[in-house]
Amino acid sequence: MNLVEIFLGVLLLGPVVWTIYNKVKYKELFSPKGIANYVVIINSAVMYALAFNIIFFFQEVFLVLGKKILGLKAFLYHNNHEWIGEHPMTSLMQGSGALAIFLIGLISLVILLRIRNSKSIWKLFIFWMAFHGIVQSIPQVMIAYLDPGTDVGEALVDYFNLSTPVLIGLATTSFMAIILFNVWIGKPLLEFISANANLSDPKVKFKYLGFIALAAGIAGSILVVPFRIPPVSQAITPFIVFFVSVPWTWSSAVINNAVRGTSNRVNDKIFWSPVLFLLLLLMFFQFVLAAGVAF
Repeated sequence: MNLVEIFLGVLLLGPVVWTIYNKVKYKELFSPKGIANYVVIINSAVMYALAFNIIFFFQEVFLVLGKKILGLKAFLYHNNHEWIGEHPMTSLMQGSGALAIFLIGLISLVILLRIRNSKSIWKLFIFWMAFHGIVQSIPQVMIAYLDPGTDVGEALVDYFNLSTPVLIGLATTSFMAIILFNVWIGKPLLEFISANANLSDPKVKFKYLGFIALAAGIAGSILVVPFRIPPVSQAITPFIVFFVSVPWTWSSAVINNAVRGTSNRVNDKIFWSPVLFLLLLLMFFQFVLAAGVAF
């Protein structure tokens, strides 16, 4: 077992250990009532699924555009892309998708920080756009070392011909970046809670993030599955994204200090406009993209 594989194990099991520690440390505290309910789970799950699919779509679009720029015939599908022809820079363009969604994630994060006090439900969509843009891109650097045949792996190994020590260094850096980002992102997510909530109580933080992030992330991943299949093997992707990210955000809730709630409207009632957008996006994925769009 090499260093990167150990890091991958820590990435997956770290939140479990942290959660057990929290359970023991705060066992004397009682979980408060009225912090969150099924409403915030539904609203957040829909926004989570909407952002996941849009980010994934943009990744594939930029992969296709990268091939198009090289003069190749490319085809965009609902869960992948392919191309016809050869070019010396094809392997380089295999990294264009991850780079594009990373930048989209950063832009969304800047927007989120600028509208931090907004009570609009769409602030949660911007949050999940920032989250998925970064969470779906950075881990690809680690995966590139483990599997050079992936998109980013082809760019780093086949085109740039990076050595094993450099790949290990990049994988290690991406590992630390994933954890740090997912721990930090819990703070702006906690700001969606009611302004009257007692955020000095660790159980309040755990409970709210348990609804808006953990439960919503699981439900949102399930909602993503119809966008991915066929084949059935593609259904695992949203759950991989979830397990390397959201559990860190939830298990680290207690370290987010000086958080002030903004009483966002996602806590009040179920909003149907995001549901409608998600259904329209599903129709686009299955009736347009599944058949293939030529570029």
